[in-house]
Amino acid sequence: LSGKYNTRSTGKSLPSTSNSRFVRFPDYMKRWHPSSASTGTLDASEQYAQIAQDAGMTPSELAIAFVRSRKFVEKNGSVIVGATTMEQLKENLAPFVDGVAVELDEE
Repeated sequence: LSGKYNTRSTGKSLPSTSNSRFVRFPDYMKRWHPSSASTGTLDASEQYAQIAQDAGMTPSELAIAFVRSRKFVEKNGSVIVGATTMEQLKENLAPFVDGVAVELDEE
């Protein structure tokens, strides 16, 4: 969800580090790996990133907002976040620390 592998629309990507899951584990989630993902998967990923950008959020912020908006999570569940870097972890935890729940509309 960081967008670092999304090279199709911009022609460039963020640099991968040696700690990147796709670098460390070449077969990790092949369905999503930029070198082996289907055109449909890559298109959907780009469309999702655009929706997040249009809403003024990062893709991970939108994902967390969506999960938190589900009644079964809101009342009895929890959100599991994952991060490779401290920056990603801070981004994922910010909605919980700030205490501000993002409201999503049906659009």
